[in-house]
Amino acid sequence: MILFFTGQSFALLSGTSMATPHIAGVAALIKHKHPKWSPAAITSAMMTTADVTDQLGSPILAQSTNALVHATPFDFGAGFINPTRAIDPGLIFNSHFRHYVQFLCAVPGVDDRSVRQAIGFGCPKKTKPWCSDLNTASITVLNLVGSRNLTREVTNAGSANETYNVIVRQPLGVEVTVKPQAFKIRGNGSRRLKIVLKAIEARRAYSFGEMVLKGKKKHTVRVPISVYVSSSIGS
Repeated sequence: MILFFTGQSFALLSGTSMATPHIAGVAALIKHKHPKWSPAAITSAMMTTADVTDQLGSPILAQSTNALVHATPFDFGAGFINPTRAIDPGLIFNSHFRHYVQFLCAVPGVDDRSVRQAIGFGCPKKTKPWCSDLNTASITVLNLVGSRNLTREVTNAGSANETYNVIVRQPLGVEVTVKPQAFKIRGNGSRRLKIVLKAIEARRAYSFGEMVLKGKKKHTVRVPISVYVSSSIGS
């Protein structure tokens, strides 16, 4: 976002090109403090610590001709970046090259031959059933029918032990269950979370929620959830 004076009035511009240098700068700060972190870990740190309200604590508004239209994750992504919190995120969702290969192989319509042409070798024997299984700091499910089981693995970004409680704000029409509901994690250790999304009502539109991992010390880790419910009947 940039504000400039045209000579008679002020103009405000926003967009990806305006955000890119800011994101790159914050990523460089995180990389300086955590030189061994992967790009996925750095991305996770920025996403899970982002603010979803403005400086007055009010909801972020979407860019619209209509007044007071609340924005969704499809408007602001994970939220407004918070550099101070991003440097010390508490937990990170990490992924490596092999995980992205598994993600690619789970994309509908992508076969072993096309993967081999793209990266030089084919899909591994052990693949993920869904693209949504990639260990990202967000959860998006298109075409939810019945229920779907997902997993996420969190890694303690610090050296101190901590205890987290899981708080879920469920998307409309979806029941979200996370196990464990509370967990202890050692310094630099990892824990796996089992997440079940169950369709309650077919809305034929995306609905949004969030999974918040609240630490007993100081960290709050927020994961946005976006789900398109096609049918509540399924396996």
